[in-house]
Amino acid sequence: MLLVVVIAVTATVAAGVYSLQEQIRRRTLDSALQGVVIISSLVIDRNITLHDLTDELHPANRAQLDTDLVLLQQKGRIHGLLIWSLPAGRLAYADPAHEQAGPLDDARRATVPLDRPTARGTADVDTGEPLLEVDYPYDANGDGIVDGLAVFLLPRGDVDTSIARSTRLLYGGGILVLLAALAGVLQVRRRQRAQDHAAVHDPLTGLGNREKLRRAAASALAGASAQQPVALLVLDLDGFKEVNDTLGHHAGDLLLAGVAQEIERVVRGGGTVTRLGGDEFAVLLPRTGTERALAVAAAVGAAVRRPVLIEDRPVAVGVSIGVAVAPGHGRDLSTLLQRGDAAMYRAKKGDGGVVAYEDRIPAIPSQVVSP
Repeated sequence: MLLVVVIAVTATVAAGVYSLQEQIRRRTLDSALQGVVIISSLVIDRNITLHDLTDELHPANRAQLDTDLVLLQQKGRIHGLLIWSLPAGRLAYADPAHEQAGPLDDARRATVPLDRPTARGTADVDTGEPLLEVDYPYDANGDGIVDGLAVFLLPRGDVDTSIARSTRLLYGGGILVLLAALAGVLQVRRRQRAQDHAAVHDPLTGLGNREKLRRAAASALAGASAQQPVALLVLDLDGFKEVNDTLGHHAGDLLLAGVAQEIERVVRGGGTVTRLGGDEFAVLLPRTGTERALAVAAAVGAAVRRPVLIEDRPVAVGVSIGVAVAPGHGRDLSTLLQRGDAAMYRAKKGDGGVVAYEDRIPAIPSQVVSP
């Protein structure tokens, strides 16, 4: 009878630990995917343009990619990176250890889904080090079309080692092993919550990123109508490059953070403020028509133009803002971004200010608010 009880308890404990191990494995893959979103915003969004994928990678962008990758490798966050252009399949970038990789092969092209990132376990061909390989379809200009496939090789970490150790202790420790495995799951969950936040926020300014904008737009635009319009403001700073060139990138980063605070102060929870990349921002305003959107944009522009104190020195930039309103100017985020961009560039040609999109742009803007 005792033997039966022992077997039953052992089987129950083993089944429980196996279930927790599987949870850890699944969450490890989820964490890898979230980590890739963060690394992409730090490395690829910063250094890769659509032209780099369709033509040739600019030498300056390649050098910056190499520098950023070395820093991440030294911190143990990445093992390697390859980027192929699509649909051509040309190898646009590879880290020094993987430069021998050729064009995108038919086998990978046939098995990799291009509508979402995927992760799988693999190993370094030279050292046998366990790795996670993450295939990340990349949209270079935010138009919803996949322009490239980035393959991230990430260190697998010590999760598998912890799982194996927990299994060895199972039969000697019983409940202690279960508690250790549970602690592992809780640790992974805490890490994933932090990565979930990082995946939709810009690390420099703390604003939402493109993914945050996509999610907010999907919800807001689903109910957009003439009675419930949704406005999108597209902002681009004027004179930011001169600040970077004159005072350095650190001052430029401080300026971007200060501008972000000013935009959020004006919007005050009435919309979703995001950094699209570089010195470009967007504000999504639910239940907002053209007239109110222009008023908000004018207030944002005035706030952004106020000098920001950087290392005891006042620094000021201008801003050009384009306004597009759903459903009249489009019913999806890609269309609104394109038309907001068109209006923004019209404002920039007029030395800054706010321009609302209309069908005749870039000829004659429908409404302009002077800076």
